[in-house]
Amino acid sequence: MPTVRVQQTELYYAQAGQGQPALLFIHGAGGDHSSWGEQLRELAPSFSVAALDLNGHGRSPAREGEGFQTYTEDVLAVLEALAMPTVVVGHSMGGAIALMVALQRPKNLVGLGLVGTGAKLRVHPQILELCQTDFERAIDFIVQWAFSEQSPQELRERACAQMRRNGADALLRDFSSCNTFDVMARLSEVAVPTLILCGRDDKLTPVKYSEYLQQNIPTAQLKIIEGAGHMVMLEQPRAVTAALREFCARLL
Repeated sequence: MPTVRVQQTELYYAQAGQGQPALLFIHGAGGDHSSWGEQLRELAPSFSVAALDLNGHGRSPAREGEGFQTYTEDVLAVLEALAMPTVVVGHSMGGAIALMVALQRPKNLVGLGLVGTGAKLRVHPQILELCQTDFERAIDFIVQWAFSEQSPQELRERACAQMRRNGADALLRDFSSCNTFDVMARLSEVAVPTLILCGRDDKLTPVKYSEYLQQNIPTAQLKIIEGAGHMVMLEQPRAVTAALREFCARLL
């Protein structure tokens, strides 16, 4: 995995493929770059693709500072390293980070993909409490809400394992950051074409969150994906990949 240095800390990201625009994927709370494995494999033949481990996740060590501020710095650093027109795609917390990046208007950002996210991400109080008091119960609670009823058990187990690998500190930091996130008043400032994707059965960031994004971001389009909950890129990977492929093709 390539690295980029951010304030004396090595940040790791996976990279493959060639072609423009590039896609840079940001994982959600408690996750890492592997959340986007299917999209990396399927899109690499047509586009340059990258997915990072935010600091404190995967292979990227944590560094001091407020979560979202440091995460935004992480994405901006990889975006600069890619040095080509890039679509930033974020899931849940990653979508919030993508919005914060877009509001800074980096010069090589040409599009935005917002997957299962919102302009404001208030967190259920029980999730925050369990993150502080009972890590295993927090994982169980989150996974219960994160998938549609028809999703296979194997996907749930993968999500649990991912959160355990990243640890209790990362999960609490992520959800605490999400709980204070609010850019509802700034969506009109997003200046790049935006694709919004949401699973029909998403309980954590329901469809109404995505509808609000679509109504308030200029030139945004919304696609609801059937048979999926919050972890839509895992539950319906082909549908997510197809929507991203079509979106990027229109940017050329």
